[in-house]
Amino acid sequence: MRTIASFIVLFCCLSTLLAQAGHRELREGDKAYRSGEYDKAAEHYQSAIGKKNSAQGNYNLGNAAYKQGEYEEAARRFEEAAILSGDPISQSYAYHNLGNAHFQQGDYQKAADAYMEALRRNPGDMETKHNLAKALQMKQQQEQQQQQSEQNEESEEQEENEQQQQQQNQQQQQNQQQQSDEQDQQNQQQQQPSQPQEQEQEQQPQQQMTREEALRQLQFAEEDEKKTMEKLQRMQGRSCTSDKKW
Repeated sequence: MRTIASFIVLFCCLSTLLAQAGHRELREGDKAYRSGEYDKAAEHYQSAIGKKNSAQGNYNLGNAAYKQGEYEEAARRFEEAAILSGDPISQSYAYHNLGNAHFQQGDYQKAADAYMEALRRNPGDMETKHNLAKALQMKQQQEQQQQQSEQNEESEEQEENEQQQQQQNQQQQQNQQQQSDEQDQQNQQQQQPSQPQEQEQEQQPQQQMTREEALRQLQFAEEDEKKTMEKLQRMQGRSCTSDKKW
């Protein structure tokens, strides 16, 4: 029994020492935070969480991360602080800052959800109401811009398709015109008379007449002429004869 009691006492003492050390780290972190040394403050808050994971340590670490523009880390720490805290007002602060971290990242839906969680715990927080209205307005603008962007993309795609279709039609017309020209050319070639075939004709060499053949031909001609003259004379003699005498 004494051993168990001693262990419990030792554990309590150790927890108390760790808690005290954690508080010291939180105080040092707050001091650095107020002086604008947010990176140094984050180190102290991280050390405090390592000794004791608390809502305050996460909340303060989230604030230090937010100041350094580390909005994703800040959101994670604010969400952890809201879970660990049992006080509604402290939770509303954590959700308010969580909404701010989401807002800075452009996630307006998550920002609006966080602001509404804050208002559920602290309905009279006017600053949170203002931020919620701003988040909803930005969300609407974002949706409109996205819708307009989609419409522009559809319009550009449609215009591109029309241009492609026009180019295809022009190409098709050119192909048809080319085919028509080729067909006309073929038809003209078929209608033209065929060119006469050139054929070399061998000229028969003229045979030279011999002297004897020439004399013979001349004799035949003289005999034919003589016969013709005799025939003419006979015909004249008949026509001039008469029984009457002068």
